[in-house]
Amino acid sequence: MTAHSPGTPGSVERGESGTTDVVLRAGGASWLTVPRSLGSAASTALGTGLLGGALVLPVAVIVLFSGAGWAAVGVVALWMVSVAVGMGFAGALVAACFRVYRIRFSAAGDPPGVCLVRGLGSGPWRPTEEPDRLRLEQEIEEPYAGDPLPATDFLTLRLIRDDSDVCRAVLLPDTDARQLLTALEEALGPAVLLELHVKRTTRRAPRRLPGPRNRGRLGTSGIGISGAGGYGCGSGCSGGGGG
Repeated sequence: MTAHSPGTPGSVERGESGTTDVVLRAGGASWLTVPRSLGSAASTALGTGLLGGALVLPVAVIVLFSGAGWAAVGVVALWMVSVAVGMGFAGALVAACFRVYRIRFSAAGDPPGVCLVRGLGSGPWRPTEEPDRLRLEQEIEEPYAGDPLPATDFLTLRLIRDDSDVCRAVLLPDTDARQLLTALEEALGPAVLLELHVKRTTRRAPRRLPGPRNRGRLGTSGIGISGAGGYGCGSGCSGGGGG
């Protein structure tokens, strides 16, 4: 795992006014979010358009059995696909503009406060009477003996207030969880409670099907969990326990 430079997801960035940003996603806080998100919105619109097209066939059968002709089927199909494309495009663009890109904490020495930086700008400052919690949840799936596939590692950062998520984001796969936790401790101090929860599982090996005809053939197996389950607090935790 490698450390990320400021401004990339999974990094801690100091602002000119002394604020501290925890970066969840690249970009944000600018109208440039709109043109930058057009490509992903178009991809989403294509997917929803295909879904709408898949629903045309059963609807077409119903329309034909009702006595309407193929012209009516064409109108219904065009309407369904257009609505699906429009909803997919608009929904993806709105989500990009209003999702949380950064968590911003007030400067050292100020009353503790936090605000959320979204796609189009920063939200209002919220004084924290009780410390918020930043939780890093690391899920590591290790290979079974003889597994040719490497281990997988997912790191999620959650801002928790009153035992409820304020926001959450999955960070880049090569983010070093303990290095990020150390950077957060140095930047935020006691104003924010920090937690690191690590969950390790082992990928279940595929089992062979019984019987002479199936000898040597591999059966289908889902992803299983072995070893200790649940989240355990790592040694780098400070502050309160998990919620």
